[in-house]
Amino acid sequence: MVEPRYIIIHGHFYQPPRESPWTGLISAEYGAAPFSNWNERILSECYTANAHAHVMEGTVVHVRNNYELLNFDLGPTLASWLERHGKTAYRAFRRGDELGANRHDGRGNAIAQAYSHSILPLLHPRDRELQVAWGIDDFVFRFGRRPEGMWIPECAADEDTLDALAAEGLKFTILGDDQGVFRGPEAKQRSAGPFLWRRGERTLAVFRFDRALSALISFGDGLEDGAALAERLAQAALELEPGGALLVATDGETFGHHKRSGAAELARAMMALGRRDDVVVTNCSAYLAAHPAAGSFEINGPSSWSCAHGIERWRSDCGCRIDPETMQAWRAPFFDAMEFVKNHTNEVYDRFAPPMVEKPGDALRESVLLFIDPNPAVQEEFFTRHKVTDEHKRERLMRLFEMVRAGQSALTSCAWFFDDFGGLEGRVALRWAARAVEIAAEFAPGIEGELLGRLRELRSNRRDIGDAATLYLSLKTREARGRI
Repeated sequence: MVEPRYIIIHGHFYQPPRESPWTGLISAEYGAAPFSNWNERILSECYTANAHAHVMEGTVVHVRNNYELLNFDLGPTLASWLERHGKTAYRAFRRGDELGANRHDGRGNAIAQAYSHSILPLLHPRDRELQVAWGIDDFVFRFGRRPEGMWIPECAADEDTLDALAAEGLKFTILGDDQGVFRGPEAKQRSAGPFLWRRGERTLAVFRFDRALSALISFGDGLEDGAALAERLAQAALELEPGGALLVATDGETFGHHKRSGAAELARAMMALGRRDDVVVTNCSAYLAAHPAAGSFEINGPSSWSCAHGIERWRSDCGCRIDPETMQAWRAPFFDAMEFVKNHTNEVYDRFAPPMVEKPGDALRESVLLFIDPNPAVQEEFFTRHKVTDEHKRERLMRLFEMVRAGQSALTSCAWFFDDFGGLEGRVALRWAARAVEIAAEFAPGIEGELLGRLRELRSNRRDIGDAATLYLSLKTREARGRI
C-alpha cells in the first residue's frame, strides 16, 4: 500500500504582555472597541471561535475544536492571560493537544515558544538560554509533558539560536523555506523535510514551511473557501513523494481575527482533508517520529519570517514598515535603551542574589514557576529546595526575580515590528522597563536618569507623542494614579 502524503498546518498564537506590571490589569485600548482591549477582542474573534468553529453543510451544523488538528504554539504571555480570562479557549487548546497525543502515541499538537517573544539572535547567550528554558517550563506546566519542538519568535534564527534549542534537548523547530540552505533529495520539492542541522554533537531537526502557500492563507484569499483551500493543499502535497509532508504556517490570529471567517473556513478545510484517503493531517512531532530528519540544513546568518533584511527590523531602519511615510530611526536607540535596562537587571541580580541563594543561576532559571503557578505550595517547595529559609531573603529574591522578568519583557519583539514606539506595543515595552528600573532601585543606585536621557533623543512619528522620555513618564504617572 502506498503511504499517503501528509499536511501540517501550524498556527502561532501569541499576544504581548499587555497587563500593567504593577496591577496585572489591561488598560482600555480604544482601538479594540466594542471590547475593552485587544486581548478581549481577539479572544472573541479567534481563540474562542476556533474552540467551537461552526461549519454549515446543508441543514447540518458541525461544531469543531480546530486545535485538535492544528500544529500550534501558545505563547506563555497569552496562555497566562487566557488561563484567567479566556477559560473556554484555554481548555480547548489543552484538549486539542491531549487529543492529538492520544492519536499519535503521546505526541501532541502543541509545541513550546520562547518565553517573552524577544528576538533570540539579538540576545546575549544567558538571556537566550533563559528565554528557551522559561518557555519549556511554561509548556510543561500547561500541557503536562515536555515539549519536543519550539517556535522561535518571528522565526528569527541563527547558529547560536539553533544551538540554544538543541542544548535544551529540543528535537525540532520550524523555519521558512528561504531561511537557509536545505540539501538532500527532498530539498528540491516543496517538502517540509525535516532537515538535519548539526553543530558538533548537537543536532536539531528543521521543518520548513511553504512560503507561497502560507502567504496565500495569511495575506491572500486562502481562507475565503475552506474546501478550495483543502484542495490546494492536497494537490501541493500530492506533488511530493509518498510519505512526504507539506507544512504551512501563519499567525494563529489569522483564523478569525485577521480573516473574519478564518475559524469556520479552517474547520471546513480540515473536514475536507479528513475525508480524503490520499493525504493525512498530522503534527510535527508525530511526523518526525515516523520520518527522521534527512538531508541537511545550514543557516548562513540571522534571518526571520517577517524581515527581508534578516533581523534588522528589530534593530535598525532597514526599510521594513507598514506606512512608507514613517521613519524608523528610533528602532536602534530604542532597542539599545531597553537592552540597557535588561542588562542592568542582570547586573543587579548577579550582585545581590548570591548572598541569598547557593545557586543563583539555577534559581533564576527555575523562578518562572513562581509566576506561572501562584499556589503557595509551589513557592514553599521552591525555596525549600534552594535552601532559602529566611523569610526576608525569600521576599528579596522574589523582588529580584520579578525585576529580571520585567527586564526581559522590555525586549518583547512587537515594540519594534510596527512603525512607531508610541503604539500600544511600544508602550508595553516602556511600562515593563519602568517596572524593572523601579525594582532595581530598591537594591542599587537608580538608572532612570540615564534611561530618560537615552529616551529623550527618540522622536515619534506622531505629533501627540513627542519623545520617548515624555511617553515613558506619562505612562508611569498614569500607572501610579491607577494604583491610588
